[in-house]
Order: sequence, then structure tokens, then C-alpha cells
Amino acid sequence: MKNINKWEPQRFRLDKKGKIIGPYIDKIIGYAYKNAIENFAKGKLTDLGCDIVPYYHFYKNLVTENICIDIRNDKNEISFLDFEADLNEPLNLESNSFDTILCSDVIEHIRKPYDLFSEITRVLKPDGHLIIGVPFLYCVHDSPHDYHRYTHFMLREFCRINNLEVIKLEAYGGIPEILFDLTYKAVNYYNFPMKKIICNILEGTGKLFYKIKPVRKFSDLSKPIFPMGYILVAKKI
Repeated sequence: MKNINKWEPQRFRLDKKGKIIGPYIDKIIGYAYKNAIENFAKGKLTDLGCDIVPYYHFYKNLVTENICIDIRNDKNEISFLDFEADLNEPLNLESNSFDTILCSDVIEHIRKPYDLFSEITRVLKPDGHLIIGVPFLYCVHDSPHDYHRYTHFMLREFCRINNLEVIKLEAYGGIPEILFDLTYKAVNYYNFPMKKIICNILEGTGKLFYKIKPVRKFSDLSKPIFPMGYILVAKKI
């Protein structure tokens, strides 16, 4: 990763005990990725569609090397990219060259996801792991390059076609997280009086939700049908 000495966590921040701190939704999404990464990341890893490399501190002590790949984003002053690449095109990478491939919140932005899955399988080593996350009940983002939403059925189909063994496929978030996230984003989207105050109230409400066991139980019961997103871990056979 280029400019590794300049990297700082910009979304998923950890306290001294390794717990995620920050907004409600960041905790929900962050822990979903953190658990998958800490259990399956190893060896030589490529972070496909890495952007600001938000999960680096989850895997930095687990891998021997991390290669960051994405389209160059000029809005970021510091580039961590080792290679610039359009993930809609074939990857200029050697076959069987990575132990781990992380692809977080990327494939909904890919016009032809079948092609990307095929390329991912090609460059993944035998017995290597793919860790991929996708949103489901989530607002349009990175417009106009937001093309798809996937169910767990489609994620399994991608794996079946490419001879990948599904190791883990779990939903994250449920009705409480979805309602909170959509409400917060809707309020934050429009400019109106007292907007900042309402956003602060919502952020406080989110932190309270995270600590209430009945809310978390309702989330667990509802997320199989109303998931906020999915985390998939698959192994190349």
C-alpha cells in the first residue's frame, strides 16, 4: 500500500481495546466486516475497490502484504493505490496470486458482476478466501454508478458458477438499522432549520439503540428478511 505511513482511520475507528467507536451504523457494518476479516484474512491480500482503505487496521497485522487497487479518486489528497484499475475491465493481475481478496461495497457498482467474480476467482490462490460485502436495503449512492442490489441467493449463485465454496454468508442489520439509517440520511440530505440539532438527536438515539437488548434482538429476528446488507466469505476450491 502506498503512503502507508500517512494512513489514518477515517470511518471505522477503534479504541485501545480494539472496539469500534463512532456512529451506530458504523458499528453495525464495521463489526460485520471486522469479524470476517479477523477470521479469514491471511497472506498476500488485495483490497479491490479500496477507496480510503477503511478496513486496513482490521487486517494489517494478519497479512504479509496488502495491494490496494481502485480507480483513482481525485477528491482524496493522498493516494494509497498500488494500481489504478477499472474493475469493470479484466484485472491486470497474475492468476493464483492472492491468498485473500477483500471487496467491500464494490460489486453493486460493477456493470457486469459475473465478469468481476470470474476475475476474482482467477487471481485467487487455491484455498484462498474471498471476503465480500454488499448493501441491500440501502439508499442510492455514488450516483450514477450504482447498478445492483443482491440477495444471498444471488451471492450463492455467483459462488456456484465460479466453483467457490461458501464458508460464511450472513446478513447484517435489520429493521431497526434500516429505519434509523434511512431516517438519518433523509434528514441529512435536505437543508432546513434545526437540521444539525435533529441529526445530533438521531446520532444519540442510534447509540442508545445499540445498547438496548430488545432492539438488537429485533434486529437479529428481522435481518433474514430485511437485511441492511451481507458479508460473504468464500474459498476457492
